[in-house]
Amino acid sequence: MFATFAVSLQQQSFAVESIARHALRAHSLWPVNQSTQEVVATIAKDFGLSADRVSWNISCTPNPNCLEPNTTAQIEVRYGQLVAYASLRF
Repeated sequence: MFATFAVSLQQQSFAVESIARHALRAHSLWPVNQSTQEVVATIAKDFGLSADRVSWNISCTPNPNCLEPNTTAQIEVRYGQLVAYASLRF
């Protein structure tokens, strides 16, 4: 029973990390929250997660529009107690 729980938790953790990487990459190509949300929902569904339970937040510094050179974009993705972070510098 514990092994099944551990495998499920590991799969969910992998999914949250994947969502963070892909959502940030998608946002860097087209920084529109709606398109980023679609990527998050699609990857969550691919991993068998409920997209409604996935929350995410993107921030860009020093320029909030994420497109200027030397801007760093960071994303935080949460699914229950699981959290994953990713960052990308332009």
